[in-house]
Amino acid sequence: MRKRALLVAAMAMVMAACGGGEDTPPETTEASAGVTSTTSLVTTTSAQASASPDDSGTSGTVATEEVAATVAEEVATTTTTATTAAPSTGTAELTSDDVVTLRALGPVTLGMTVEEAVAASGLSLSQDFGRASTDNCYYVTAGAGLPGVAFMVVDGAVVRVEINAPSVIATRSGVRIGTPESSVREVYPDNIQQANDAVSEGQALAFVPNDEADADYRIYFAIDDGEVSSYRLGIRPAVDNLLGCQG
Repeated sequence: MRKRALLVAAMAMVMAACGGGEDTPPETTEASAGVTSTTSLVTTTSAQASASPDDSGTSGTVATEEVAATVAEEVATTTTTATTAAPSTGTAELTSDDVVTLRALGPVTLGMTVEEAVAASGLSLSQDFGRASTDNCYYVTAGAGLPGVAFMVVDGAVVRVEINAPSVIATRSGVRIGTPESSVREVYPDNIQQANDAVSEGQALAFVPNDEADADYRIYFAIDDGEVSSYRLGIRPAVDNLLGCQG
């Protein structure tokens, strides 16, 4: 009996020792909580996953995917901002009712960048590929938004404005396409000079300013059949070139 009692006691001790195998150690539970507890910050999630990944590596994979998605999103946002062009204001500030002066057409002043001209005019200006261009010279127009008008851009700045039919835009003194040559001379008696070399054929008149500060500015009126057929204003030497960007 005594031996049986000792044997039963020994078996009971062995079973007690094996019974705790199904419990999860406190350290393991806390470590798992550290992995599964995340914050909204990708960097925090990534750090926790790296410190306490589970056996399958799932936490590390999720964190990596979240970081990659965030980086891709930021790159896409940056690219969109960098490539967005300056839009027009939606309201045309420059119309055919505006006038030409020695240095400007309405709110667009010679020397402005294209972006500044867009902002000032309220028009969308795009390159006119129908006109010859060079590495640093090209034309922009507003198309139907301002028919007959073209802006020459050199090194990023508007340096010349050309007024052609069917534009009805006039100078401040009222000279426009269709104005008789005699009227041009009468309007500007002290400033008009013959300037046939300003056009490839036919005749032309040049408005030459009296003020020394305006010495680099000109307005050229092409004359055909005794009246203005087109005209241009601009800064020399760009305004002097017979063939626009090609010289």
